[in-house]
Amino acid sequence: MKSDMFDESDQELLKNGFNLKRNFNYNIEVGKLSIKTEQKAKQLKKDIGEYIIINSPNVHLLGGDCKNYTKNILVKNLKNFIKSYKKIFVVGLGNPSLTADSLGDKVVKKLYVTEPLNEIKRGNRNICSLVPDVYSKTGIKTQELIEAVCNKIKPNLVIIIDSLGTYNEKRLASSFQISTSGITAGGALYSGNKPISKETLGIDCVVLGVPLMLVSENPKTPLTDVLCPKNIDEHVKTCAEIISDALNEIFHRKNKIVHNIFE
Repeated sequence: MKSDMFDESDQELLKNGFNLKRNFNYNIEVGKLSIKTEQKAKQLKKDIGEYIIINSPNVHLLGGDCKNYTKNILVKNLKNFIKSYKKIFVVGLGNPSLTADSLGDKVVKKLYVTEPLNEIKRGNRNICSLVPDVYSKTGIKTQELIEAVCNKIKPNLVIIIDSLGTYNEKRLASSFQISTSGITAGGALYSGNKPISKETLGIDCVVLGVPLMLVSENPKTPLTDVLCPKNIDEHVKTCAEIISDALNEIFHRKNKIVHNIFE
């Protein structure tokens, strides 16, 4: 088992441009790292891409104001990866039947999907979505299913939502990670699956995840169980609301038709 959080796997990040800024309300921290060359990617043992971490340790303790402030920071850091695309495919990874792994499903259910609205008025930003479930239920590997759908509907951008694994229990349900380097479905638990990325899909990808599972930091003595926080139902619901509200705001801020229909 391994962490999905990019800043937990290598202390060299601190020496190569990654730092957490703490000049935010509610003790929120934001860290960014850009890897643009193969040399730097090899040095840091990461893929080329943009990486952003938002740590919001009090998001489940301080109520609606902290939740809304966290959402606004997420919007600010996410919108530049999204704003120029017209057709966006949002995919909720994970197992909807397991609470800690159901973040993707819960986010997708709260999105304003606008493909049907094109029949009413052309020019809407086209938002499509899918929850592919897991290989053990469908018999179809997640990456292959997403690739097949992309080949059919031809989106300009794929946004992947997923529950992540972390070594640090203090980050459970309180960190938001954005990256453009792709993700491997089930990557915190096992290896061997094909990545979901620009390289494999031929389409720009943004991955947005929240650590909801605590995994072993020692690969020689892996945990037999994946641990998750108390009140996991409430935590996943809150994180899903923050992410879906942020995405809906970015997608449809100026679209009156969408707001009139869905609100």
